Amino acid sequence: MLSQQAAKLRASISDDELRKSYDGFENAPRSGVLGLQAYQLEERVFKEIGPSFLDSVDFEVVQQLGRISVMRDTGGSVEGTTAVIAYAARFLPRLPMQRSLTVLLKEYLPVSRAVAYNELLVMSKLAGLPEDQYSAANRPSTRFPPIVPLLGYFVSAPTEEAASLSMDAEADSVWLVYKWEGLKPLNMYLGDVRPPEPSFSFFKKKEVAEAEAWAARHKLLRSLARSVLGAVAYCHSNGVVHGSLSSGTVFVSSTDDADAEGLFVKLDNFGFGRLDPAGVSGVPLGLASPQLPGQDLDSTAPREGRKFDLQATALTLLEVFSAATATSPAGQLPRTSITRLLFEIYYDDVQGLRTFAEDDPNLARLVAFLDEGEGAGWDFLAQLTRGARAAGDLLIHPFLR
Repeated sequence: MLSQQAAKLRASISDDELRKSYDGFENAPRSGVLGLQAYQLEERVFKEIGPSFLDSVDFEVVQQLGRISVMRDTGGSVEGTTAVIAYAARFLPRLPMQRSLTVLLKEYLPVSRAVAYNELLVMSKLAGLPEDQYSAANRPSTRFPPIVPLLGYFVSAPTEEAASLSMDAEADSVWLVYKWEGLKPLNMYLGDVRPPEPSFSFFKKKEVAEAEAWAARHKLLRSLARSVLGAVAYCHSNGVVHGSLSSGTVFVSSTDDADAEGLFVKLDNFGFGRLDPAGVSGVPLGLASPQLPGQDLDSTAPREGRKFDLQATALTLLEVFSAATATSPAGQLPRTSITRLLFEIYYDDVQGLRTFAEDDPNLARLVAFLDEGEGAGWDFLAQLTRGARAAGDLLIHPFLR
């Protein structure tokens, strides 16, 4: 049954989509930084978390889902190298009368050992690790806490594919085990989103049906923004900075306009997260991940980290807003363009950004959406971009009501 489910899942998603589903580390730092910190982080894992009670014999890989790459400096050029391979797997029971459970495995190759240990430390402080991993994997999914649940880890020999890709085929891989909750990465929505379909009837005019359909879409987008910001606020209130927020690290329970009320969001890929206070050593925990113009990679100040999380949230939300309100491909703004608009051209000029969008007919629906509530959407994006207010404070912004 699990094999059939995994095969069905794999067949329903194209290779490109699978790659996009696990792109949380596309802005990873050079591998030199990772190598320098790997041993320190590994030592902290064994000191603060202890040895793992999971092993490779507890799992059976069912299907490879995709890869994650990091950028590696080869001396004269920078190239992408596979750092993580994601799998759907069976979690095999150790007791009689228990059934196998589907889980997500991420195999971190030696080049990304620091990322694996950093994520393990950050998530263990953020939500803890269960003592009984099988029972935790078998529990019904909940919307809180708003992070993809990490069940545990183990260190084991690499798969054949990982060994063939690794610069050190003899080195062990670090495996992180996550609960399988059936959530979708937001970047898959960006690739598939279409204008809403009005529900026509004999007694309803076309204009009315179209207005209702767009109102439902706008409600979903507000719910998404509220949920993403709520997840960020949860992390910040617990002393955690995510560090690599993007449409590939935000997972959603639904992308159906009708599910706006029940929508919930979970964040994934905390491999470049920061934690303050940093535990027993007193040293700030985290790997720097360059994402935004002007970001100080050497800064460990919590305030700076929270600011960049909010700015990354603005980028991600505007990327989704433009895609979800577009009536043609030209209306979907790529992330690179949004970055330039928000941080280089109209950083502190919301009206200028609005005028730019208003002059492009392809962005008419985006302008209309952000204009609602006397331009509340534009002000909301401006507040996120400046990063001066706390995420929890912004949850009461009029745009999110």
